[in-house]
Amino acid sequence: MRDSVSFTSGVVALTALATSLSLACGPGEPRTDAERLARGREIIDRMSAKLAAAPVFSVTTAEVRDEIKSSGASEQVTLTRATVVRRPDRFYSVVMGGRHNEVWYDGVGVTLVLHNEKVFAQARAPETIDKTLDTIYERYGLATPISDYIYASPAKALLTEKTTGGWVGRETVGDQQLDHLAFKDTGVTWEIWIPAVGDPLPQRTVTQFTDNKQLRKIDTTFKDWNLAPQIPEDRFSPTVPADYEGIAMVQRARVLRNMPKDDEGAVPPQGVDKK
Repeated sequence: MRDSVSFTSGVVALTALATSLSLACGPGEPRTDAERLARGREIIDRMSAKLAAAPVFSVTTAEVRDEIKSSGASEQVTLTRATVVRRPDRFYSVVMGGRHNEVWYDGVGVTLVLHNEKVFAQARAPETIDKTLDTIYERYGLATPISDYIYASPAKALLTEKTTGGWVGRETVGDQQLDHLAFKDTGVTWEIWIPAVGDPLPQRTVTQFTDNKQLRKIDTTFKDWNLAPQIPEDRFSPTVPADYEGIAMVQRARVLRNMPKDDEGAVPPQGVDKK
């Protein structure tokens, strides 16, 4: 009986030790670069599917931007951005803090208002959010940290075939367990923290730009995700103060070089007007 008890006790002890070691190593955790990348892509895909399934959503972001001024001096700019999206053809964003800007897209055009400068610009836009985001980036170089999450498929906007990196680990922030991911792509490295339990909506991103001469880093905290907000219809209708001056949206030089010319060799105006 004593031998039997000793043997049983030994088995129990070994089982407990094996369980402890298993938990310490984290069963199922990726151990190779390929596994870490696959796990990271899987989590991004889950986040993307959640956002894509929301026909309307709103979110607030707190952004800390490390920028380079024309003088070459570095500057840190702190912004708060409130964004509302209604798929497939409406979005609105207002920025407060170091800048005060508003952007409307109403399915027909984009209106940008710079309140501190008391100016605005307007341009025709394609019929969907995705095409409009592509257009305003390609033509004017305009993009925000929230842009990638507005696309119909955020995963396609965030990840390419050249993306490396993936799952870093599990971290506790407040009372949440978050998956920490880190990726690298051409000209950019970025990190993201996504809840491991519950809605997989991003909580924070840190993006560093290696080739951008004006913007070095953006640290973005996401707050107040709402996947079913009540949005008034006029939210997407541009409101420009009467005393603001209309200006042209200046296109990138490489875009202007490739634009079709008129009979006199000039680039036709791109639908920017003053109301």
